[in-house]
Amino acid sequence: MCGRSALSLSKSEIQCACSYKHKGVNTYIKPQWLPEHNDGKDYSPSFNIVPSDVTPVLVSGTKYRNAVKTSRVLKPMMWGIIPPWQKSDYKNHNISTNNCRIENITNSKLYGPILKNGGRCVIVVEGYYEWQTTNKATKTKQPYYVYAQQRAGVQVDDSKTWNNTYDDEDGWKGIKLLHMAGLYNIWENDDQIIYAYSVITMESNDKINWLHHRMPAVLDTDELIEAWLDIDNVPSYTALSLLKQVNILCWYRVSTLVNNSRYKENNCNKRIPEDKKDIKIQKTLNSWLTKRDRKQDDDNYQSVPAKKQKR
Repeated sequence: MCGRSALSLSKSEIQCACSYKHKGVNTYIKPQWLPEHNDGKDYSPSFNIVPSDVTPVLVSGTKYRNAVKTSRVLKPMMWGIIPPWQKSDYKNHNISTNNCRIENITNSKLYGPILKNGGRCVIVVEGYYEWQTTNKATKTKQPYYVYAQQRAGVQVDDSKTWNNTYDDEDGWKGIKLLHMAGLYNIWENDDQIIYAYSVITMESNDKINWLHHRMPAVLDTDELIEAWLDIDNVPSYTALSLLKQVNILCWYRVSTLVNNSRYKENNCNKRIPEDKKDIKIQKTLNSWLTKRDRKQDDDNYQSVPAKKQKR
């Protein structure tokens, strides 16, 4: 996780979906949308977003005090941080930076300084795609669409059920977006200025580790979003400690059409029915593999001479 995502809302709809209440204010505020600086690329709605695509990202407005009136702003950014030591074509840095592991951030030559300098951001998506890596019975990895738990009646693969409405008193009533904690950096070279981000990932919890061993660091409350973005008052070590595994994620199987990074159509995230026979086979296989691994561990332990066994 995470190598593909989806976001089909327009710019104005995203502003509404990211609306929030500022301290001491009873009405909702829509974050201001800032101009792009991404080698001519701008955000384009897509059902199959890939690294190097540009998507809207929430950042603190304190870094743009002279340009904005809101404490949160939406900035189009490229997916995949460009290392600051890259001096030539940014496309040739040859480092996978679409994700950054939470366990390694503070000690990372790349991510450590970014975190220290207040490069915290929130990536907003309707959902992301994950390929099942735990099924040893098939050579073709099955893709799944993962999304936030929705209100009753909302189907994430049918926009007609979303009821995308907004007003200042009640806020956004449409589809609930996923808010993923991330880091961003600004890369400059000659006349090029590129804002780019990485998604923070962590070990999966028991709810979703059957699908993949990693999951994004999801911010599931507005209080967490506020704290993560508050680079002036919340130190980086405190902000990192707030990132926990969440239980709001839902999922379903989708077609392997999404495997093609150039395919962007709206059937990428369409639900396909689960094969009950495959599920039964997979559960049986997983059970057998677990028992086999435990037996191998026991056999390996017993094969160690008694005088060398640890007490």
